Amino acid sequence: MGLTSSTASIGRYGPYLAHNGKYGRLTSTADVFETGMNAAVVKLAEAAAGGGRPQRGAQAPLKVLGAHPRTELEIKLMEGRFGPYVTDGTTNATIPKTIDKDALTLEEAAQLIDARAAAAPAKKGKKPAKKAAAKKAPAKKTAAKKPAAKKDAMV
Repeated sequence: MGLTSSTASIGRYGPYLAHNGKYGRLTSTADVFETGMNAAVVKLAEAAAGGGRPQRGAQAPLKVLGAHPRTELEIKLMEGRFGPYVTDGTTNATIPKTIDKDALTLEEAAQLIDARAAAAPAKKGKKPAKKAAAKKAPAKKTAAKKPAAKKDAMV
């Protein structure tokens, strides 16, 4: 079994721990000097278990309103980056500030989704490629060769 080394350093993006190609983030530059071996092992294990930058994934809905009356898709109330919205899985519709998200009914949510779907632009299919017009190659002109004029030699 070989001897392995761990390092604590300050890099371009801040202080970090490194061990066998695994990296763990430190909270302050003081941690570079004060972190012991046990704490370093714990921080590296946390980083390997999925720590670090927060991942964006599927969020849990704030509330499930029920099935859409016309499409039978489940309508959910979600919290988004720009505020609350309702979705049926294919169409998202923002909730106007005039409507309280907690007092939203299934029928109001269905109307918002239907209005959003109607306002969405039609999906564009792939357009057929236009054929380029055939161009004629320019005719080659051959110049008639003229015999070189003889110059009189001055003697």
